[in-house]
Amino acid sequence: MESKDKLLIFQISFTLICITMIMIILFIPSLFEFSWNELLRNLLPNCEYFFRYITELGGTITYLVLFFVIYWGINKTVAKYLLIVYITSNIVNFYAKAIIANERPPESNWILIGASHLSTPSGHAMSSTVVWGYTSMKFKNIIMWIISILIIILVGLSRIYLGVHWFGDVLTGWLFGIAIIFLVWILEEPIREIISRHKIPIFYLILITIGFILMILTEVFYDSEYNFGTVGGQMVGFGIGFALEEKYVNFNINYEPGNKWRLLLRILLGILIVVIVYFAIYLLIDTDIFWMNSIHYIITLVIGIFIWPLIFKKLRF
Repeated sequence: MESKDKLLIFQISFTLICITMIMIILFIPSLFEFSWNELLRNLLPNCEYFFRYITELGGTITYLVLFFVIYWGINKTVAKYLLIVYITSNIVNFYAKAIIANERPPESNWILIGASHLSTPSGHAMSSTVVWGYTSMKFKNIIMWIISILIIILVGLSRIYLGVHWFGDVLTGWLFGIAIIFLVWILEEPIREIISRHKIPIFYLILITIGFILMILTEVFYDSEYNFGTVGGQMVGFGIGFALEEKYVNFNINYEPGNKWRLLLRILLGILIVVIVYFAIYLLIDTDIFWMNSIHYIITLVIGIFIWPLIFKKLRF
């Protein structure tokens, strides 16, 4: 048996193990009791503010900053696939929560933060595993791996400590994230080959169409206070942004010594613009309405993926 076949068997087997463990956890009621939250709080007293800040390392704005830093200044291709993997994680998380339909711990037990939607699996635990895990896979640096593992563990623990998730939510979130990483490991190269054989705009058009269809269908048939506008907007914003950037900008990342300060300026100004736009739109619209929520992410991503590169290419930095 060739080494590639052995690797594939290992990848598939480990993915199936993760899925099996998720199913087992869902049938262990003791993992969804608040005693685990209390245990962690007793082991680490007076750490609520520490975990309040740590939990943001698994939040959307952190991922946007990470994505754009890589996209504008390090590696456009890695950034693109990082965003694809993150959006895929969000799609899986949304519908997994809808299917499992597990309620969060009582709001009276929450500390410093609020939360919406259902509980299982934890979106923060799942997305942190996917985003930081994929980033470490691409850059293959032991220090990056150590930092990423610490972030993944701490983000998961923060959700338990702050009381917005059960222990079982975090365990299933980690396992879903690991399963997605292994599926990406299996499928990334074949998907890249398929995309390379077809016209890229078709791929973006399909993504935009699926995003709109999922938003409409979910809004019509899924009765929940939490809408699909976030994920749908990310899909549409990704498709529009990259379609426009590749047609009208197609910027390059120049690592020449004299260009480092320009790259740094490009990244810092870009982050400032994206963060301001993100929070300004958030404050101006009602994100409980799915199409407004989607516009929030469409505008933010199109500005970061297309408009800001158009500007810094024109200004030559």
